[in-house]
Amino acid sequence: MLWTPQKGLLRCEHNLGGQPTNGQLIPGTVVTSGASSSTKGSWAELIAATAFDSYLAVVSMAGVQGTTLSSKACLDIGIGAATEEVLIPDLLAGAASSVGTASDTCGPKLWTFPLYIPSGSRLSARFACERTSFATRVAIWLYGGNGYPPFRVGSKVTTYGVASVPTGITITPGASGAEGSWTQIVNATSEDHFAVVPSFQVSGTTVSIRVLTIDIGVGAATEEEIAAQYWFPHESVEGCAGPTPPFPAWADIPSGTRLAMRASCSGAAGGAYEVALHGVS
Repeated sequence: MLWTPQKGLLRCEHNLGGQPTNGQLIPGTVVTSGASSSTKGSWAELIAATAFDSYLAVVSMAGVQGTTLSSKACLDIGIGAATEEVLIPDLLAGAASSVGTASDTCGPKLWTFPLYIPSGSRLSARFACERTSFATRVAIWLYGGNGYPPFRVGSKVTTYGVASVPTGITITPGASGAEGSWTQIVNATSEDHFAVVPSFQVSGTTVSIRVLTIDIGVGAATEEEIAAQYWFPHESVEGCAGPTPPFPAWADIPSGTRLAMRASCSGAAGGAYEVALHGVS
């Protein structure tokens, strides 16, 4: 019998539950930060057992921001039961905006990873925040099912730029649309990567309404730009969102490659900013 591969991503699985209620941060699973500042809380189950092999994972987090509160945060996605293995480490989730209220104009944080997750896998999340014992929600969508994906997928994510949770690399944007200088995220990657995903967060408690654009570069001194104009909006109630588009930059990045980022702001800098990169291999 001739087997013909199916085309496209035919199935979607998620942890959204029922319809959200007014004022709810976002559909998804409640995840709580550690009892001490900047420590990760317990794992919270997102999906008990995935229903099919998936090849693309979209992660969302919302509701971390707080007016006049420093809310830097790092989110982990884990796989496995009891002794969870970190699948996606240290997504910069600080000040992730809420949704569903009049003052929340940014939307949630979003990240997309081309990752293979086998059927039957348990997925969970945990996060660290400067705010202690703070509960928010994490959502995940998995795409896959029949056939093979029409793109390359990996099995591991390596995070660069988070040396001490929940702090990323400080970046200084250019003002009023000008490009800032390239900021090194890592001198030499530890793995071969075929895709990278950016993270961004505001730090501190003084924030104005702005939109930042972020570029990703590889190499030293004369950086080659491999991705440009990811949008990261933020608002005066210390909320931020992004990236837009919520999709990886696809590029062959050998082990030992220098990675850098630069930023541009829609006006004068409206706060202090931190960034990180997540390489897929």
